[in-house]
Amino acid sequence: MNRRPVAIDLFSGAGGLSLGLQEAGFRVAAAVEISPDICKTYAANHPNVALITGDARRVTGKMLLEAAGVKHIDLVAGCPPCQGFTSLTHKYRGGDARNTLLLEMARIVGELRPKAVLMENVAGLAGRGKHLLDAFIARLEGYGYQTTVALLQLANYGVAQMRRRLVLTAGRGFAIPLPAPTHSRSAAADANTEPWRTVRDAIAGLVSPVTLGQAKSTGGPQVFGWHVVRDIRPPTMARLRASKAGQSRTALSEELRPDCHKGRAAGFTNVYGRMTWDKPSPAITGGCTSFCKGRFGHPDEPRTISVREAALIQGFPNSYELVTPFMDRACDMVGNALPPPFAERLAKAAFVALTERGGQT
Repeated sequence: MNRRPVAIDLFSGAGGLSLGLQEAGFRVAAAVEISPDICKTYAANHPNVALITGDARRVTGKMLLEAAGVKHIDLVAGCPPCQGFTSLTHKYRGGDARNTLLLEMARIVGELRPKAVLMENVAGLAGRGKHLLDAFIARLEGYGYQTTVALLQLANYGVAQMRRRLVLTAGRGFAIPLPAPTHSRSAAADANTEPWRTVRDAIAGLVSPVTLGQAKSTGGPQVFGWHVVRDIRPPTMARLRASKAGQSRTALSEELRPDCHKGRAAGFTNVYGRMTWDKPSPAITGGCTSFCKGRFGHPDEPRTISVREAALIQGFPNSYELVTPFMDRACDMVGNALPPPFAERLAKAAFVALTERGGQT
């Protein structure tokens, strides 16, 4: 292939997938994102991508070709929201309208007939969402694609966190092999891999962040590159000071536990705890700066990780802009993103498959 293959990023969010696609060698020509607020962050970091602000259910293949300024697309990639199947869902939300966005991606593939398809999603899509996954695969195979599906641990691909995700690769008339792991828990036993990246690898050496209150009074959180933490109430600070690296709420004394956790061993235990310096972090979510929503305490300082530290653990470069004044929006953009290092390795597998075929499909 004598040119850079052209990709489209559906459901782009803040742009983690697009960043990985570009690093792998693709030219991301167009993207779709429904939130105008999130589009500000995407546009700031990907100024050369034609960004469609709108609902993917109302976007057609023709619209995407016109926005991209091309006649053919090499790769359609996307991470369609399927929140009804995430492991953090307390109650199965099979009726969540976002679950059907997966089939909208299949529709767009059918209209564009790209050479290749990449799809990433929550691990639960292979379980509670299997009927949708099967429908998606059936449609792609009906269009002539050969599909490969797997659940992968992102720590095995250079991401400094434990995060299992479902990935699908598909080539029109050919298979796209999944990328081989580049990292492992015990690299000494596998000469072809490096040790897992750790919290220390991702965030060690940063100065202490400012609180959201301090940031608002001195120019706003963007001035500080979103190296910002929430203001913490005294009861939560007491829990933080009592917690130790690697522990969860079960290690807190009874009097320090929130009322909803007193006398109970059931429920989520991986909350009100600290990360460990020399291990990957737990999965970064939209609650990444809230001590009550996960093991998001800093390994040794009396605080949670900052938004910027969460982004670094996800694999975003320190220069990546988060264009919002709102803490919850910044956390959601970071937590919902596909980690760029993994996106790059997944996209590279598609790039190599396309290059080896020399555009014959």
